[in-house]
Amino acid sequence: MIRQIAPLTILLLFALMMAGGCTSPVIPSGGGSPTAATQAPSGTQAPSGTQGTISPGPVVTVPPDFGIEIQENRNHNAIHPYITVTFRGGKGQIFLQRITATVAQSDGQVMTKTIDRPEGGQISVGEYVQFPGTTGVDRVIVVVTILGKDYKIMDMLDDYYSHP
Repeated sequence: MIRQIAPLTILLLFALMMAGGCTSPVIPSGGGSPTAATQAPSGTQAPSGTQGTISPGPVVTVPPDFGIEIQENRNHNAIHPYITVTFRGGKGQIFLQRITATVAQSDGQVMTKTIDRPEGGQISVGEYVQFPGTTGVDRVIVVVTILGKDYKIMDMLDDYYSHP
């Protein structure tokens, strides 16, 4: 009985996530180094990722006057393979309202954390969020909110074994 319920539960959760718009087409992406945001604008929805959609989707970059940089790094300690997403500044720092980072682990867990602009201030260079990672391939998605508009500027796979 339990063997029949578990797959049905997983299928139901997957269907609910799909209904929420958690799919995206495949597009190659780099990793481990700063990503400058400087291309034509195009808003996106909030980031998402599921066990069934580990493939990265399309990204956009913000207008040149609002350019920012985000860096993604992975700790290569197998006991604590955490993933860190760090704000590295940029020309558009003053307009940045929020950074939303999502990690979809290879085991199916999805976590989202945000860095919000403080009241009367701005997000500081070096602010970061950290996620537990796996020793497999994890998906990292970063959406920034600039002047009320969302831009998905990072959507990449980070393979634990592909780094030195």
